[in-house]
Amino acid sequence: MRQLLTIVLLAFCGLVAAQRQIVVLDATTLQPIPGVSVWADSLRAQRTNVEGVVQVPERFDSLTFSHLKYGRERLAAHEVADTMLMFDREQELPEVVVLGVGPDLMRSLRKTYERSAQPREMSVFTFDLGNILDRRGRRDRKHRKRALEIQREYDLK
Repeated sequence: MRQLLTIVLLAFCGLVAAQRQIVVLDATTLQPIPGVSVWADSLRAQRTNVEGVVQVPERFDSLTFSHLKYGRERLAAHEVADTMLMFDREQELPEVVVLGVGPDLMRSLRKTYERSAQPREMSVFTFDLGNILDRRGRRDRKHRKRALEIQREYDLK
């Protein structure tokens, strides 16, 4: 009976020793965060206590930390230390989309600019009532003329 009790006690100590303790802290204030759910691989979630401490198994592939205020963070086993810092969701940057300009688009923009930069040929016998009545076109031509004058002034300096 005594041997059986010793074996059970040693097995229990082995199970307790196979636990790893992790402290979860707020990255800005370094205060412990209670109530963070921690999943080791896909096992049942453990929650941090008031001091931000959670017990996880010694061996795992990944840990997932989740909290409403701090979002979700998944770390591989080699990335996990004894202390986990979580950043507030308000400090996360929104998604950024970067689009490049292809050479075809640049070529077409250059051609359009060159076409608009060429002066229109006006002959004595040309009459365009639409062009005469187009106030926006006259305004745009004035703005373009003024912009070209300013550009020439800066080029001379």
